[in-house]
Amino acid sequence: MKLLYKKRRLYLNLAIGIVWIILFILKLLYTEPHNIWLLDYYMPVLSVLYLGQFLYQYHYQYLIVTDTEIIRNHLFFGKKIPLKSVERFYTNNLGDYVIEGAGKKIKINPIIVNQKSLQEFKGFTRTLSIATEIH
Repeated sequence: MKLLYKKRRLYLNLAIGIVWIILFILKLLYTEPHNIWLLDYYMPVLSVLYLGQFLYQYHYQYLIVTDTEIIRNHLFFGKKIPLKSVERFYTNNLGDYVIEGAGKKIKINPIIVNQKSLQEFKGFTRTLSIATEIH
């Protein structure tokens, strides 16, 4: 099971990346070569970053539940919690859902997650024998 990002978030990153490419191309076409500064090359760098973020998030999504573990996908700060060691599932004061287990916490931000897949995930947590404190 996958916990999906909202489509709006994904395609907004794609649109921003495309806009940066278009702006860079227009800058190259309509500016004389001696008027292009080194700082003007931030546009393709930003474009690559936004397009890379779109591709990574589209492919890996927010959270993956396998038969043995819960995996929070993040390029640098990903976390894994084995299903056998999940102890609690609750909401914190900010409204985030938190999964605790094996000395780790995985926070799920409901604002950037697809609501349908979030409801499926809540149903999945009800099947586990853990303490749930969801309001």
